[in-house]
Amino acid sequence: MNDEKTLIRTEAEYEKALAERNKLQAELDRLTKKETQEEHKLATMQNRYKEQKRRSRNHRLIERGAILESLIPNAESYTNEQIKHIIKIAFGNLPGGLQGIHFPENLRDNS
Repeated sequence: MNDEKTLIRTEAEYEKALAERNKLQAELDRLTKKETQEEHKLATMQNRYKEQKRRSRNHRLIERGAILESLIPNAESYTNEQIKHIIKIAFGNLPGGLQGIHFPENLRDNS
């Protein structure tokens, strides 16, 4: 009789421990899934940021190229090396090089 009570108590403790284990496993699975989702969300945000930076840079380069072409007569007839040479000459004549450029008040960066 005593052995039977001990066996029943042991089985009850086992069932309780098994239920607790299953509960903890379910919680672990839920948190693991959430962590994976957050990692994907972060990767998506990082990719979006990189894409935005790339687009901004491309836009800036295109705009600046268009500005240069508008200031150099017949710019399309020159090679890239010739354009580079023209720009070096133009900036080389500034006192202090690029540091010698002084912008009017309305063109200064306010950041």
